[in-house]
Amino acid sequence: MHCLSFGNPKMAEDNQLLGLTLLNLILFLSLFCPCFVGGVAVRENVEVHQTKVMHQWNGFGSAQVFHFTIPRAAIVSRFELQAVKLAGNQESAASCPNRTIHVAFQSGSFPVVNPKNASFPANTWLKRTNAFQVNVSSRSWLEVKNPAPGDWYAAGYLSHQPEKMTQRDLTVSCTYMLGIIHTTVYLDEIPVLSDRGALYHKMLSSGSDIAGFRYFVPTNTLSFQVTISDCHQAPVNSTAGCPVILLLKPASLPLPGSEENNVNCSTMEEDCSINSDTPPIQSTWYYLEVTRLPGNLTISFNIEVKVTACDKSQGYLDEVGEIHPDQVNSSLPSHVHLWKKVITNRGTVMADQGPDGGSMTTMGEKVPIKRKHRFQRSLAKSSHIENTLTNQCPVIHWLQRFKSPYPFQTSFVLDEVDPGVPESDRLSVFSFHILPVEDTGGTLNIGLDIWSPHPDLLVSVRLCIRVGAPPSQEGSKFSCEPHHELLTNGTNTWYFPFPEPGVWYLTLDKTCWNVSGSGNDSVEVNCSNLTSAVELRTEITPCINDCGQNGACHTYYSGVFFYAACSCEDDWTGWGCTDGTNSLSYNSKLVRVLLLTLSNLMFIPAICVAIYRKFYVAALVYTFNMFFSTFYHACDEQTVRYCLTKYSLLSFCDFFASVLSFVVTLVAMAKLPEPWRGLAHMAGALGVSAGVQYDAHGLWVFAVPVGVLAVVVLISWILQCRKRKKMYPSVRRILFYLLPGAILAGTGLITYAFFETESNYAYLHSLWHVCISGCVPLVLPSRRKKAAAASNDHSEELLDVSADYVPELRSYSASDSMLDNME
Repeated sequence: MHCLSFGNPKMAEDNQLLGLTLLNLILFLSLFCPCFVGGVAVRENVEVHQTKVMHQWNGFGSAQVFHFTIPRAAIVSRFELQAVKLAGNQESAASCPNRTIHVAFQSGSFPVVNPKNASFPANTWLKRTNAFQVNVSSRSWLEVKNPAPGDWYAAGYLSHQPEKMTQRDLTVSCTYMLGIIHTTVYLDEIPVLSDRGALYHKMLSSGSDIAGFRYFVPTNTLSFQVTISDCHQAPVNSTAGCPVILLLKPASLPLPGSEENNVNCSTMEEDCSINSDTPPIQSTWYYLEVTRLPGNLTISFNIEVKVTACDKSQGYLDEVGEIHPDQVNSSLPSHVHLWKKVITNRGTVMADQGPDGGSMTTMGEKVPIKRKHRFQRSLAKSSHIENTLTNQCPVIHWLQRFKSPYPFQTSFVLDEVDPGVPESDRLSVFSFHILPVEDTGGTLNIGLDIWSPHPDLLVSVRLCIRVGAPPSQEGSKFSCEPHHELLTNGTNTWYFPFPEPGVWYLTLDKTCWNVSGSGNDSVEVNCSNLTSAVELRTEITPCINDCGQNGACHTYYSGVFFYAACSCEDDWTGWGCTDGTNSLSYNSKLVRVLLLTLSNLMFIPAICVAIYRKFYVAALVYTFNMFFSTFYHACDEQTVRYCLTKYSLLSFCDFFASVLSFVVTLVAMAKLPEPWRGLAHMAGALGVSAGVQYDAHGLWVFAVPVGVLAVVVLISWILQCRKRKKMYPSVRRILFYLLPGAILAGTGLITYAFFETESNYAYLHSLWHVCISGCVPLVLPSRRKKAAAASNDHSEELLDVSADYVPELRSYSASDSMLDNME
């Protein structure tokens, strides 16, 4: 039942920014409105999350993470997702193409997503529950009924698309954002069932068909049973049994009609009972739902909880329990010799006994015993609690946590000296605690090393991994669900990315086989009579195998949450950068590097021409450009690379020299007096350096200096035309030199600005190098000789001489015309 309707503020297309601002002002809003149905309060909780900018998928580090909190006893959680697109440069959002935002949801920890369907590293555990995927183009919803309580996470991202490597100012800059409103309806004040022998009386009628209860399971519970007794119907029905259905579920409310733990009490003649798993999930709430079957009946009944707990008299304690030294010799079993020395903050326990017996002494005071217990924090003594036999309770070996100061570097160790698995007739059960936030953003590694000195002995280990409770025990064996079971007969390691928080239980069962010399026959033998060793390795690392040789592991932060993920290189993909389906071969990568670097050698002809025509400043800039462009591209690759110096320095010098080459070429083409020429060189260098430092990839860094100097060149040519009374430059030079040079430069610029993509970058960018360097010898003007220039300065004085000097003047005019044709 909803008692409050909370809607997302409507965001008009013409006022998206205002809507986003309002959404950001009410972050994590929580509204509570209590309503009561059958004595149980129904509340609604609302969280509004600020919009976040979505990025194209390039590993989990490129995803945006959202965090939600779902209260206990939630009936339904509804996630409303709103996608918004914004256009930059004062453009309309309608000019941006529609793109789908992918959102993955996961309870307990961060979701493990694989949008490219890449392969995962071997032995990666992907059997996760409570995971959902939603695709959003404008608005979408996700509704989860009876969700698991606690932390939920969502990761949003855009699908990967090969992008054209165009200048950002030539296209519309589109931004895609996602906002989420999370609404949860949950029950409050649910009646609590007691295990102290008390009976809870309840009545169901046509006005209330369902009754809900909850029971908290202590850490030492082996099993519990909920019994319906004294069931009465009004009017009296001859049908045997109680016309109700029982549903029992841990952590969250049962889902009616599901195949979960349920019992139909109408078919039972006596008291009706529903049993928990053995053992149940420890330290959690179990929810019981009693549903009345259809019919105009009023039903009354009593509910009782019976608990089967472990016997605390055996002396096995949990991590904070204590045992008196006088109880040590009589309480500890024979296999305690495995712990050579246990140092605690209250004293030291020396264990020197061997497999055949021995003694154990202490420092003479109460000593905390750690690392193993039998779920022995018992309930209060009462008639309804049944103490089990010792062999029904699993022996738990608690693993100690060793935390590094660095994120996600934690080891769980059984013993500082000997981390081997204890040898005993019982099952080996190990337990450790995965902490939320601190551990869930890394990768849990569980490894087994099996060693045997006998070549004919084959040791097989069956491993059951569960969260919340160990598997049920059947004598010396255990029963494990197939999706929780692992099997190995050698050294192996399994990886659990973003592990679920809580208490993890590892149950090991060792089987030994005597293999014949031919290897065709094998006979199962008793492992306790043979020498073998099984070593357990449990640790948390940032990434799987540190992302291997084709990626780097990085730690990312999102608010108070942090997580580690791989950033793959050279088109390698996958969670551990192990999928090289789209990666180029080494020879192909070498060809790419050689194309991008050796194509810069085309500047050598331009440098020689500039020196020959005495444009020494231009020759210096071309040499600078060739040098840094070569080493920048050699360092810009990922596999085949060589970095002469810092990448940032190489990148700056490459962009700076590229634009400056255009500047000095245009200054050389302009007819500027020498003082103005030097000023243009210096102004261009200062302006270009500032622009490249501000935005190396911006269009205006290139367009402004080139555009200004192009106007200067045009004005200088017009002035030369007026001065010479004829076309400047000559038609011949325009057709055979300037026009081909302009075509080459234009081809390079168009290719660079509009046609480069990630796949053809090496080829088209190398073409850009060839075009730009090839146009320089064509557009660079010829240098006049000093003698011709000097005679040109005195030409006006020679106009007044006698006719005897006219042939000399005509001779000069002819040479001047020849120079004009050359230019």
